[in-house]
Amino acid sequence: MSIFDEICDKQKAGKPFVLATIVRTSGASPRVAGAKMLVYPDGKIYGTIGGGTFEKLVIDDCLHLLETGADQILKKYNLSTAGDDATGMSCGGKAEVFMELSSKPKRLLIFGGGHICQALVKLALDSDFLITVIDDRPDILSLHNPPVSILQTDSDYRENFPSLDGDCYVVIVTRSHMHDQPVLAQVVNENCAYIGMIGSKAKIAKVFSSLEDSGVDRTVLERVHAPIGLDIKGEGPYEIAVSVLAELIAVKNGVVSRTQ
Repeated sequence: MSIFDEICDKQKAGKPFVLATIVRTSGASPRVAGAKMLVYPDGKIYGTIGGGTFEKLVIDDCLHLLETGADQILKKYNLSTAGDDATGMSCGGKAEVFMELSSKPKRLLIFGGGHICQALVKLALDSDFLITVIDDRPDILSLHNPPVSILQTDSDYRENFPSLDGDCYVVIVTRSHMHDQPVLAQVVNENCAYIGMIGSKAKIAKVFSSLEDSGVDRTVLERVHAPIGLDIKGEGPYEIAVSVLAELIAVKNGVVSRTQ
């Protein structure tokens, strides 16, 4: 398997790594420009840029990139025993390495696979989100193909409920508040990057009141973006989907707060 196959596999699986590429050399060096290596958070590697002290230094710099979350660095290595930045190697040459982080992707979880979901999926396919559609209707789920993932659940949205974390963007657009409420009840206390629910102000007030009666704190409910989407006065599934994706991107890029 080539390193490019490995990159594709890890990106599809949502596994973070750093791609290190030698972009320039002068004098003697372990590998020529173009040599590539992947470095994973546990320090393991795929491929090699030459081994030895040089490779170990690059691995350490890649691990630092993973820890800090910086996008990329370009660094020169003096492969000799002389000079302030000497690596203690006897090659005597120099190498310049470009290190680029492929971080854990943002997950877009859409609960409800109806018209708004279908429009949102089409728009979001060209974004940085990994998309999963969750619904209880197999005929609706069959409308979605890879790279979109699907999860079939029950009418209460309790079976096959996806795992949640700080990289999850949750969109609740099921066919009625009878389905929206159990979804919101399961996600509202999680540290998701975004939680949004569709509905009129009256419907939202009813759902929120019911959840408060069940013990959900009002301050937690205030994190929910409801009505969902930026207020662009959109009508119909496509325009609503545009407003939702715009809000997701705004939250992801820090333009709009995670809370309302």
